[in-house]
Amino acid sequence: MSNKLTHIIPLLLGSLIFILAGCASATPTPFPTVVVTAVAVLPSPTNMTTDAVAETSVTETTAPPTETATPRHTHTPGPSPTVSNTPRPSNTPTRTPSPTITPTYRPQVAPTLAETGAPTEFLEGVPTPSTAVPSPVPTFETPREVTNVLLLGSDTSLGSASIRTDTMIIVSINQENQTASMVSLPRDLYVYHPGRIMGRLNTAVNLGGVEQLQQTILYNFGIPIHYYAQIDFDGFEQVVDAMGGVDVAVSCRLQDWRLISPDLDPQNEENWHQFALEPGIHHMDGDTALWFARSRLSTSDFDRGRRQQQLLQAMFNQGVDLNLIAQAPTLWNTYKDVVQTDIDIGRLLQFATLAPAVRQNGVQHLYLVRGIQPWRTPDGASVQLPIWEGEGNFAETFTRLYRPPALNRATRPPITVQIVNASGNPDMALLAADNLAWYGFIPLISEDTPEPEATTRLEYFRDNFKDAYDWLISWIFARRRSQIEMVAEPDVTYQYRVTLGQDYNPCLNQFRQPQEFLPESGDE
Repeated sequence: MSNKLTHIIPLLLGSLIFILAGCASATPTPFPTVVVTAVAVLPSPTNMTTDAVAETSVTETTAPPTETATPRHTHTPGPSPTVSNTPRPSNTPTRTPSPTITPTYRPQVAPTLAETGAPTEFLEGVPTPSTAVPSPVPTFETPREVTNVLLLGSDTSLGSASIRTDTMIIVSINQENQTASMVSLPRDLYVYHPGRIMGRLNTAVNLGGVEQLQQTILYNFGIPIHYYAQIDFDGFEQVVDAMGGVDVAVSCRLQDWRLISPDLDPQNEENWHQFALEPGIHHMDGDTALWFARSRLSTSDFDRGRRQQQLLQAMFNQGVDLNLIAQAPTLWNTYKDVVQTDIDIGRLLQFATLAPAVRQNGVQHLYLVRGIQPWRTPDGASVQLPIWEGEGNFAETFTRLYRPPALNRATRPPITVQIVNASGNPDMALLAADNLAWYGFIPLISEDTPEPEATTRLEYFRDNFKDAYDWLISWIFARRRSQIEMVAEPDVTYQYRVTLGQDYNPCLNQFRQPQEFLPESGDE
């Protein structure tokens, strides 16, 4: 790669990995840029089993799975996903006009399931599955304005004979609302590969390429994939290094084994050491970012998926800040050396044009931590079974994939929060701002430097809490809803003010974020 190509920017809106090369003088905007970026509509801890929840900062432990379970689906995905937010005329950002795209893009075609049910006969040479084969999940109706892009990260070089896609993220782009949602697919989900075998989800590409994985996702989850983008670990490091590194808000301490230097032999145990990132804002090079994205020994595969989404969000934000979208046609051939994709140049330009609006309106982050049952295969492998029946199933999460973020600026006025840092740690204000932006609030960091206070305080400057998401902001700052003080100051332009105390802990277990305020548990 030429030394002149010193920035490669991920701006593929759906997969967040559209790679652009830029000029040497481009400089990333200082972290953080305070905008609404995401709202994660995640399950309430109610009715969640311990096995289905990934704790963020403890060593991963998995209870021995029940071996009597049989993989099966009872399909009750419910109605086709629809946008539930009522549009409001106020504070709706002006939409960026879609440019005339040259060359024109091909029509978007949704894949169809190659077979209508579990087969009675299998391909010649393919062993009969040792476990029951589930029937296919009914396909979710996808609105015309929605495009689903599958982002893949592999642990071997692209083009290798054997590829495991340990990173699988579906990004759903709503071109009408100019928002996006993403959901991480756990690699150890035990599913049926249509026409093949029962096996882990991350083995589908080895069985029949990306098309096999698309069919597997459609069969088991009901989500049609329109496009894909795939990158290997070396390519990911190149992306991060070429864009000058990426600023990431690390809210939870992370410690794991890491090579002392990426040039050392990984097979030599003496070349490894324990490496830790403390809470704070970290500028990561490619090697550090890859370690951050892959680490799971001290956490879990679920938390690794969360960190991967966090990295992609940070890279996406930084790419928009560099404002190099206009160079996409010229640099079309550059990104092909790093990413494999079936997206044509016209569609790529359309996605890139939407990027600034999507960043402003919001990205919703979803995780499949409910509706999963630990299980052991007949050959003794520990896997996870997707559950489509009962409360808290997979269908609930995939239904939300097509909805815009709850706190998005495309359909509702923003909720702004002033942050006053009385914690004594300057990084705490930045971490608080990142947490607020992740869930869709608009953080405003005050320049005041008050004396340290022991306890974090929340104040609200409106007459009532209607549509104030007080249940969510109180959870973010570990306060009871009843502890939010209602203050009468008519000239205040923001809705909330949070004064960070020395007790403030930015480490949130995002898998336990409540969906709505529950009176019986939220105040007690």
